[in-house]
Amino acid sequence: MNQIILASHGGLAAGARDTLEMIIGDVSRVHVISLKRDDKDQIDERTIALIDSFDASDKVYILTDMMGSSVNNSMVSVLSKRASVSVIAGMNFPLILEIALSSDPLPQSRLDEIIAQSRAGIQDVAALLAQKVQEDEEDDL
Repeated sequence: MNQIILASHGGLAAGARDTLEMIIGDVSRVHVISLKRDDKDQIDERTIALIDSFDASDKVYILTDMMGSSVNNSMVSVLSKRASVSVIAGMNFPLILEIALSSDPLPQSRLDEIIAQSRAGIQDVAALLAQKVQEDEEDDL
């Protein structure tokens, strides 16, 4: 079974989990690790304790808010202590949703597809609409 840890600064991870619950219902395999503004606790230690509470056969995906952030760097240190964990930086909702909908471990090729699709979902909609209007005007000529 897959376990997902959403790791972020502030309330981003909790908000994403709440939204996910609204869409798919049961999110018991989705966990939140947050770094609050005045946190003195080491989030890597909390994360390792959480991982150690899972079944040893579970695949663990840690999704972090931003590459190179303090949260991401802490999760990379977790990776060095729990090698079977996957750490993916730059989480967005399509990424979270796709991984949450998978109960079995994802082959690397599928994980790569999900990451690519998640990146492709980041669009400047106003620019796309302006481009579409321009193309329609050119077609009318």
